[in-house]
Amino acid sequence: MFFSNSKVTNRKRYLYRKISFPIIFLFLFFVANKVSGENLFENRLLTQGTETNVLSELKNPKQEAFQQFFGDVVILDPVMVQKVMSDKPGKRHYVDKDNDGKPEEVWFIDNDRRHRKNNLPILVKVIDENGNLEFGKEPDKCGDLWIADWNADGTVDAVIDYEDLDNDGDVDRMSMFFFSTQYGLRVWWSSDDGDDNLLWYDVDYVYDQNLCQYKTHFGGDESFCSFYYSPEKNEWIPFSENPFLFYDRNNDGVTEEVIRLAGHDDNIWSVRWSFDADNDGTLEQPRNFDVGITALAPGWNPSKTNAAFKITENESETFTIRGVPTGLVLNRSTATDYLRQITWGRILLAWDEIDLNRAWNKPNDTIDRWEGVIAAASPDSMFYMPRVGGPNCGPYNKRYELVLEPSKPNEFYFNPSDYRVHIKYSDKAWMNVDYDGDNKSDMYYSWIDTDKDGILDKITLDLGNDGIINDSWNIDISDVKSVPWTFEGLNSVYEPVLAYMPAQKYLLNKTLITVLKSIHKDVEEDPVWRLIQQNMKNEFFTDEVSGKLAVSDESILFYLNLTCDRQIIKLKELNAGSLTFWEAFYTARSKNNIDTMIKMLCKEFGVKIPKQDYREWNSQRKNQSPQQRVAWTESPLSNWRWESEYAAFRFYNGVFDLFGKRAKQLIFPRFAEITKENYHYDRNEWGMDILEIGNSSGCGGLILYVNGIAYPVRVQPKKSTPSFTGHLVEETNEKITLELVAEHIVPNKPYKVKIRPTVVADREGSSIEVEVEGISKGDKIEIGIGLTRLPEETFIIDKQKGIMGSWGIQNPEIGWIGLGVIFPSNRFVKLDEQANEHRVVLRYEKDKPLRYHIQSKWLKGIRFSCCPSAQDWEEILQHIGSTELPGVGNGSDALY
Repeated sequence: MFFSNSKVTNRKRYLYRKISFPIIFLFLFFVANKVSGENLFENRLLTQGTETNVLSELKNPKQEAFQQFFGDVVILDPVMVQKVMSDKPGKRHYVDKDNDGKPEEVWFIDNDRRHRKNNLPILVKVIDENGNLEFGKEPDKCGDLWIADWNADGTVDAVIDYEDLDNDGDVDRMSMFFFSTQYGLRVWWSSDDGDDNLLWYDVDYVYDQNLCQYKTHFGGDESFCSFYYSPEKNEWIPFSENPFLFYDRNNDGVTEEVIRLAGHDDNIWSVRWSFDADNDGTLEQPRNFDVGITALAPGWNPSKTNAAFKITENESETFTIRGVPTGLVLNRSTATDYLRQITWGRILLAWDEIDLNRAWNKPNDTIDRWEGVIAAASPDSMFYMPRVGGPNCGPYNKRYELVLEPSKPNEFYFNPSDYRVHIKYSDKAWMNVDYDGDNKSDMYYSWIDTDKDGILDKITLDLGNDGIINDSWNIDISDVKSVPWTFEGLNSVYEPVLAYMPAQKYLLNKTLITVLKSIHKDVEEDPVWRLIQQNMKNEFFTDEVSGKLAVSDESILFYLNLTCDRQIIKLKELNAGSLTFWEAFYTARSKNNIDTMIKMLCKEFGVKIPKQDYREWNSQRKNQSPQQRVAWTESPLSNWRWESEYAAFRFYNGVFDLFGKRAKQLIFPRFAEITKENYHYDRNEWGMDILEIGNSSGCGGLILYVNGIAYPVRVQPKKSTPSFTGHLVEETNEKITLELVAEHIVPNKPYKVKIRPTVVADREGSSIEVEVEGISKGDKIEIGIGLTRLPEETFIIDKQKGIMGSWGIQNPEIGWIGLGVIFPSNRFVKLDEQANEHRVVLRYEKDKPLRYHIQSKWLKGIRFSCCPSAQDWEEILQHIGSTELPGVGNGSDALY
């Protein structure tokens, strides 16, 4: 992406003076800097410049920029600023300008921990543009305008506009306004095309790449553009990202295809276009792109770096941003068809064979790239290709194929003889291998088109990348088939490869090792194979990278392929095997006929075919060190806690409390160590207590009904009963069950309630089993499950599906939370609403324990926190009830 300084504006634009940007400056490029691979494609616009004498004419160019577009709403009333500043941070101050009993604005100081300290305090003014703000309630992020003033100095630094286009109560579009030296007022404009209500994260009410990219959605079906405002034209001018398009091709909520166009106004310079070809992206790990192309505009060459093509109204669309039109951007619905028919000036394919699509040479950057696969520059003067965007994925372990002067639109093909997808007519195809992560080349593969028919038909391998070819072999092309540049096309050939090829390569490697040892008992172990056996752990890979590579089918195929090729070279160097054998072996190799290769090896060298145990070996390798993934503790005063890595719960005095986590981890084993400050405030790195329970049951606490009279199974104010004891029932690395026993619940009756919470690894909730003992003959017993009533909430109840929940907020410190109970619908009796809590009352049958499930969501703790709605939370509860806990919502008591 392209980012510029957001602290100063281009003042001459605000004086309505005409600015002319000669095309030669727009297209200044970096021919002189080829070797460095600098990203001057992204720097073209920087050459526009500003005139410092004009900049000095305005006292506060940033404020002027905002006022020119937004008008008086961004002029902050100094009296109000002082009033808010002198009060408690976080306190809401409502403004009812027309005295109609409904506020139009709310002001407050936002010192949330996500913001940078140098910008605190941040004064926020929210304008209610959809008419639903109430005194004592929160402004929304689906129709309101949020104005931010860093350091509360009375001037505006950022504005975010949240739009709800269909009035369904969730965000559809989002505009993040800020400003920069070169372009004046700018905006990141994003569109939730898939309606999953997930868009951009902010810090200080702006987007910062380092701080925000991990938590910004950039997924599913989504679009965004970069614009700057032209007062002369009264138009938003697209540049850099115009547009960035994300496509969810199989409706799983994850992006499989991403396109980024770069240019200025209606001129397009380049396109990047990537796919998750093996479809292994998930909602939890949604960014897993495998292959991408970088294409430069028609006519581009190293001596004509200003090449561009224009988009017209036929293939483009425009938007309005707060009533002001934008320039042309490529139409989302027709973009792929349009781009496929272009004959590009130069094109580079990059395939991430190691499955590590991250910023190269930045060990602390552990983010899988959301932009797609960003190719590194090719500095070779004969095969030059600039880098377009960043951060690039680096020169190593990526297969690159470069077409210097395409004569027609791109064509791609799959060759089962090397189980890869290629681009036709590549002038150079290569893969520089650094298998151990030391940033030094270990192997260099070249693919060659010997007869110039557009199909690669030979591979050479240079061990050590020292210029000496150690091996080469032909690639049979008789079964080559065309592959469309689509998710469906790529996935149809690539996903099956990962299903069968690793096992074949594993057996071939095993056979080669057996043959080598039969010739030379003390043959040295191949270092690549050793690394595989060590689960990719060495001095160069971090534990996180080692863990990622160890469980990836793509990575294991990559490494098995390396070790097989190395073992073959080693066998040849021993001068073992007849010439006839090697000729036949290489013929089989040219067809990737691994079964034949294995049989020939065993026959030639008199060894037995090894046992095919890939599945067992792979499973054992992935599960070498089982870790504790659940935990529990007992604290003084009858305080029991249990957790998975995703969720944590507490039981005290009969109430169920919740802890919110910011990351996947266990907190209770190290609770005292990691809790530096009061955990009722959002001041600790791990998270906080996210529920103020008061005189209620919390999330899932119990009420015993005897003959219609309610007896809360908790200690209420000014009372000392019931009493509670507890103990551990079961503990493994994956599961924990406690038993908590409540007594002295009903006066003068021996009722005893046994509560057995269970937590399982990889789940965000906890199941609860309830058993009532000491039931008097003739008593009618019912069980109530309570849910704390939030001051501002959307209450959810579905009797048929067995769901009770809420989405709301108690205070800004905690922020928005979701509470949920999933219960057996066939036991439903009634709702019993109380001042402090909701209660669902269920029938209890003697000797038939009741089972239910509790769940929560802390908005500040989830990765994509902008901006789920109550409806999204309800759908999550429904999904859990119908899939993870099948039968609970439709009548069964079955759990886990």
